[in-house]
Amino acid sequence: MRIDAQISRAVTMALRSWLAVAISIAASPAAFAEPAFDAKAICRTAIAAITGRDVKLFQATDAPDTDGVIALTFARPFDNFVWAYHCRLEDNRVIWADEPGRWRQEAKDDKIFFEIVGAGAQLRIIKNPVKGPATQEVFDRDKILGH
Repeated sequence: MRIDAQISRAVTMALRSWLAVAISIAASPAAFAEPAFDAKAICRTAIAAITGRDVKLFQATDAPDTDGVIALTFARPFDNFVWAYHCRLEDNRVIWADEPGRWRQEAKDDKIFFEIVGAGAQLRIIKNPVKGPATQEVFDRDKILGH
């Protein structure tokens, strides 16, 4: 009986230790972190930066019958005229087109890049023009996602 009690106590202590580790991992800030920005959020933010518009005014959907292309629209507030764009991501580069229009991916086109910064709390859009210095704009997650 004594050996059974010792085994039972050892198993209970091992389970408690394992449970404590599991709880501490689950309660860590990384476990509660929001996922990285998705392609729609990145495209909305990039097109807003390119056009100088408020990111909240852009709507994004997956373009039909395309692989990884995001369709975006912007309704101008004072007359509701709708502007349309397309966007796709290649690594950390944003390739975009207005509708109707061509993809901005040639040597003569400005290059647009993105970076997730601030431990995932911000999105940086970098505009690298063919002529002139690069500029960048940082957007907070709450502004992009509307939380």
